[in-house]
Amino acid sequence: MGEIAIFEDIRIKMYPFDTQKHKEPHFHVILSDGRKASVAISDGRVLEGELTRRHRDLIMAWMLIHKEDIWDRWNKAVSGEHIEKIEPKQI
Repeated sequence: MGEIAIFEDIRIKMYPFDTQKHKEPHFHVILSDGRKASVAISDGRVLEGELTRRHRDLIMAWMLIHKEDIWDRWNKAVSGEHIEKIEPKQI
């Protein structure tokens, strides 16, 4: 549970009731090489961990395309509701 998107070598996850550590809306990034980071939904800041420039750029582009969906999933996650995957948009 919690995985909302996969693209390139990036997995994006959200967890129910995940408001204690970072105190602001965020999601978790897990890269195929095992690196992890937490990213603020509001502006894409890395709250914890490290990302390469390439990964930051990919995540920022994904965030711009899916902003409404990301906020929807966050609201569901903090309420303990089921979190659906975010399907890629056709452009």
